[in-house]
Amino acid sequence: MVKGIVGTVGLVIFQLMGNIYGVLPRRLQGFLGNLLGSLLHALKFRAKVIRQNLSFAFPGDIDTQNRIFRASYQHLGNLILEILMVFGSMQKFVLKYVDLTGKEHVQAAQKRGKGLIFLSSHVGNWEVMAGAGGLIAEADLMLVTKHLKPEWIHQGILRGRLKCKVRGTYEPRTMRDVLGHLKRNGAVGIVLDQYTGPPVGVRVPLFNTYVGTSLVLAILAKRTGTTVLPVENFRKPDGRWTVAIGAPLKWEEHSDANFELAANTAAYVRIIEKSVLAHPEQWLWTHRRYKGDLTPLRTGEWNEGRARK
Repeated sequence: MVKGIVGTVGLVIFQLMGNIYGVLPRRLQGFLGNLLGSLLHALKFRAKVIRQNLSFAFPGDIDTQNRIFRASYQHLGNLILEILMVFGSMQKFVLKYVDLTGKEHVQAAQKRGKGLIFLSSHVGNWEVMAGAGGLIAEADLMLVTKHLKPEWIHQGILRGRLKCKVRGTYEPRTMRDVLGHLKRNGAVGIVLDQYTGPPVGVRVPLFNTYVGTSLVLAILAKRTGTTVLPVENFRKPDGRWTVAIGAPLKWEEHSDANFELAANTAAYVRIIEKSVLAHPEQWLWTHRRYKGDLTPLRTGEWNEGRARK
């Protein structure tokens, strides 16, 4: 009973905050986001992880590391407040402030009738990107994501995403839901810039370091023959957002099935890396991307079909 009361109160508070933030002038939203970012910077929130990631991405370039370190906190502050709108006014925000390009690629993929997969990352704001996919691109979007805790937060975000015409799928039903959705010519969003170890991960280069990355997207593309579209999003200096959907990616064939999956996963990560380099301050540097085996790739490792621990 106590948990239920806490959840109800928490949800009401988050909805209120999201709705209030959503009606503020964009400049004031940005000011509050930067203020929160400065506080997080002062508190050194996840500072060690951010520094570690930056050292892998820009080895030896201390000036660049320091510049992105400071700027990433401003983005993080804005990101947190913007995500609150999922509980309230995200639908209105997306329709008012997002400029989407590449809708023609979605429409062309839909005409093929095999569904489509969006290759995405944690550059920008994934909730804004998903909302644009559902509301503007009209993609019938399903996200591969996690069941959040506590439950009241999960339910609040679930309802907010549904208002943006976005649904989610969660373990243990993920693969079944995704295959069914693609069969119905739907769109699936997969974020591919988080660490994944064996047996479902393969080590591919990100900023010249081999790190475990999920094979799921490549497996789905190979199995279903669906179209894979890269999509990126970023906050512009004027406060508006760009969500850019790219042209279909070509599948790289190889005689060895395991190598083929690894090679295509590496190609996907190269696209994400370019997006990070284009907007480095807007990547989620707080996620511990570099862990597990970070040694150079062994000869024949991709043929084994799994990453090393």
